[in-house]
Amino acid sequence: MAKKIKNPWMISTFVLAGIIIGTGIGLGVSQIAAVKNLLNKGGQNIQTQPADKYEELANGQRDIEITPVSSSDYIRGAKSPKVTFVEYSDPECPYCKKFHSVLKEIVEAFPNDVQWVYRNFPLKDLHPKAFHESVALECAGEIGGNDGFWQYLDRLMEVTPGNNKLDPKELDKIAAFVKLDKTKFSTCLSSNKYDAKIDGQIQEAVQNGGDATPFSVVIAPDQKKYLLVGQVDFQPLSEAIKRLINPEAAAPVTPTK
Repeated sequence: MAKKIKNPWMISTFVLAGIIIGTGIGLGVSQIAAVKNLLNKGGQNIQTQPADKYEELANGQRDIEITPVSSSDYIRGAKSPKVTFVEYSDPECPYCKKFHSVLKEIVEAFPNDVQWVYRNFPLKDLHPKAFHESVALECAGEIGGNDGFWQYLDRLMEVTPGNNKLDPKELDKIAAFVKLDKTKFSTCLSSNKYDAKIDGQIQEAVQNGGDATPFSVVIAPDQKKYLLVGQVDFQPLSEAIKRLINPEAAAPVTPTK
């Protein structure tokens, strides 16, 4: 998980091993257990990557408040979703690259139930190239619409090595690959027109406790919001979605050794 310095006002506690055993959250437990606890302890922030390190956000510190999902967002998946993932992502984060593939599988597996919303969260200090890549994504959306945005993002995540290693020349190559107008893309990319939007999305993530990527706000069918920090594999995440959609019918999610 790509991580930056914590916000000074973010109150969190490391759970000691002895307490961890009793709560089911902690060193050595599976991602399934982590997601299970996320669902059972709504509003808490549970790190799921790396798999052996967890933190809990202090209870009752604040509500989760994000800009409502609208037509101005870039959206993939169900039009009338039961579960929405609002992902704040850094295109140079290797865990974001992994989680991108997982969320693609998720929306394919739950085509009528899950919606995926992408918002920018480039970690400027950790990945100096990421902000410019976020601008490229916004330019792709401007020129190619919602489909153009996702095609560009898919290709970017496919070709980037992560960790600030993408050659800047690749941004134009990706634009050509997804058939965006070359002149329009170049003009947009060299402008500052999306800086304020990206900064605003960064701030929104930070204000909700985001200090690492990927950082997701999960909106349940009852509109209750959960924070999910880190990359989670397909199986535990799909089980969590089933629990959100139909808690009574879903099979129990239990830790695996």
